[in-house]
Amino acid sequence: MKFQMKIYFIPLITLLLFIAGCNSKSNIPRKPVTNIQITPANNTVTMGNEFTITIESKITKPNVVDLEVYLNNRLIKKTSEINFQIPVDSDTLKTGKYSIKTIAKNSDGKIGINFSSISVLSDIQPINQSYQIIEILAHNTNNFTQGLEFYKGKLYEGTGNYADSYIYVYNPSTEKVYKSLKLDNQYFGEGITILNDKLYQLTYKSKKGFVYNATTLEKLNEFSFSSDEGWGLTNNGKYLIMSNGTSTITYINPFTFEIEKTIEVCTPTDFITNLNELEFVDGNIYSNIWTSQTIVKFEAETGKVLALINMDGLMSTFSNSRIDVLNGIAYEKNENLFYITGKWWPNLYKVKFQ
Repeated sequence: MKFQMKIYFIPLITLLLFIAGCNSKSNIPRKPVTNIQITPANNTVTMGNEFTITIESKITKPNVVDLEVYLNNRLIKKTSEINFQIPVDSDTLKTGKYSIKTIAKNSDGKIGINFSSISVLSDIQPINQSYQIIEILAHNTNNFTQGLEFYKGKLYEGTGNYADSYIYVYNPSTEKVYKSLKLDNQYFGEGITILNDKLYQLTYKSKKGFVYNATTLEKLNEFSFSSDEGWGLTNNGKYLIMSNGTSTITYINPFTFEIEKTIEVCTPTDFITNLNELEFVDGNIYSNIWTSQTIVKFEAETGKVLALINMDGLMSTFSNSRIDVLNGIAYEKNENLFYITGKWWPNLYKVKFQ
């Protein structure tokens, strides 16, 4: 006698739910067991002012036996209290965005995690700074300018666009080109800077940079960076200083290419995004703001914005619709002047900031 076996097919999701139900219940509840309240209510404070973190437990039985509070993953309080406040003096913090995390453990072993955030903004009100045009020079309209820097009396210019990215070394007064280098077609060139006789160059979305001999443009090395995009590049004599289109400025070790620190560029009311081409001068950084005709000046150590410089008067004289945004700042120390241009601009301006 043969036996007939019937096979029943159980939907996969049903099976998974059944298995999950058979296991012991998770020790992490679906809802946070704490409430995090920040004062001021908009979770924003200027440097030098205090803000308060208020923690309220949503569970009284079983009692919270352990509660930890972290500011940017740094433990700032550990207690068994249910409700309490933590005043934080922002003098101990630099400008930037901070995460707040609470981890609460109950007597029955259940753990609740909750998150919030606080933004610390500048305590300096930026001024509106003007400029004076000293001289107007010609600029190659084929140059989609991404980086501009003087070195040993010569102007170095890095340009962008796929299959059309170059580095030029030339005399800005005569337009005589001494040397040039074309990047491989797969790379979109971005910011450049020169440190210790080496020229460093970023690329746009390849997460890769290049190192050259600043005199010969011979390629010496390549490096990687973690940011999704590379935009502007300058240096303070010790570190490479990079922008990536956000409000974050990253300091990079020029030997190991590891991140040394970051700063956030801000005013008393907001963070400044779209930071592009950079130029370090006397402890401050000047940056083009992409899609605008504004140059922002901020402290290199803190990110506090000191001045906004409206350069609308330069671009308004152009009639060619191909002209793109302002992008290119180089400081010539001997003249004490800034050289300013933009993408596909016909002019290179020598200006003095008032």
